[in-house]
Amino acid sequence: MFLSVIILAAGKGTRMNSSKPKVFHEIANHPLLYHVIDSIKQLKPNFSNIVVSDDILEKTKEISKLYKNFTFSMQKKPLGTGHAVKCVKGLKYVNINDVTLILFADTPLIKINTLKKLILKCKNKADLTILTMQPQNPKNYGRVVMKNNVIEKIVEFSEASIEDKKISLCNSGVMAVKTKLLLNFITQLNSNNSKKEFFLTDLVDIFVKNKKNVISHECNYEETLGVNDRDDLHRINKIFQKQKYEILSQNGVSILDKNSVYFSYDTKIGKDSVIYPNVYFGKNVKIGKNVKVKSFSNLEDVSIAENCEIGPFARIRGNTNIEKNTRIGNFVELKKSKISRNVKIAHLSYIGDTFIDMNTNIGAGTITCNYDGKNKNKTEIGENCFIGSNSSLIAPIKIKKNSIVGAGTVLKNDVSKDTTVFRKSTLVKKKI
Repeated sequence: MFLSVIILAAGKGTRMNSSKPKVFHEIANHPLLYHVIDSIKQLKPNFSNIVVSDDILEKTKEISKLYKNFTFSMQKKPLGTGHAVKCVKGLKYVNINDVTLILFADTPLIKINTLKKLILKCKNKADLTILTMQPQNPKNYGRVVMKNNVIEKIVEFSEASIEDKKISLCNSGVMAVKTKLLLNFITQLNSNNSKKEFFLTDLVDIFVKNKKNVISHECNYEETLGVNDRDDLHRINKIFQKQKYEILSQNGVSILDKNSVYFSYDTKIGKDSVIYPNVYFGKNVKIGKNVKVKSFSNLEDVSIAENCEIGPFARIRGNTNIEKNTRIGNFVELKKSKISRNVKIAHLSYIGDTFIDMNTNIGAGTITCNYDGKNKNKTEIGENCFIGSNSSLIAPIKIKKNSIVGAGTVLKNDVSKDTTVFRKSTLVKKKI
């Protein structure tokens, strides 16, 4: 089967009241559009097209860099979903059973298994399969009109009668259709409606009148929730967080307060790890087994190996790697650093652009002075070193293994191995 996918991403999103295109607003630190593309990739389609507007034309380079084999079509005027599909270039079929999947860029919760079932039904049982659901509050959804348990048409909410609005079965907007028939019938869409738009849903009526088989596949309505405004964004984000919690919990992670922890779409946590309340996971966080992340910690772009303890009030970012059995304590910030195993940075320190070898202890108040006003410079600390409290290490600098830096030392020169350096203070006595 030659599978084609069309993602409709040309909506203006005016209700977002934002200079950012709607489909690039984020759920769990990932744009809405990218959630959908990630699902589509798993289908391994032969042809993938995104319909865009002028608003996101400049984003096509970014999309192409992240995702290969996507083409783009331009919808210059917002004349409806049917018109958007008409704008697609390059759509073709190899045999009569080839299928095209059409879906929206602002529905990030759609599940891959749902899409697979929809496509399979279209291939084996129907000419057109629509994805339906029954929300608790149907609101402005189009209604699926049936006669003798057979789909007759879809009525858009703007065109629905009072009787139509009583129907509980709603259209999600997602459909799978035989590509040959789509190409044949898409030209028959017209804009004879109150909005003067070309409704893709009118294909159902056209297929039925041409005696083609139209069926539905029903899914949980949450999968099809779309984003129209910031309230929708907040609601869908909460659902995503709940789903992420459930996946991690089932995989053996203890999350002490699921309502106060924020996960990114790509957060990975090993089993027997414990996540305390009020922890934020930014993008690209990977945590090993049996790790404790304590409250008010903020993690982003970090890999943490097994048996580590992080926080509370730790901030770790910028491509940092922490090896096993390491302790990163309260009010410690790490940036762009590699921390080897059995290292202790217990509290009140800034470590940036630094390599720390194993079994080293960093005292409270230690900072690596990595920025000279122009360049970020590197610090290297060898194994089995002891850095005393309130030390300032002025990079670039190397402290070799088994060395001791006394408390309160300002260090700007390299230290050879097995060396002790310290700042000598003089006690001043004042006469009263």
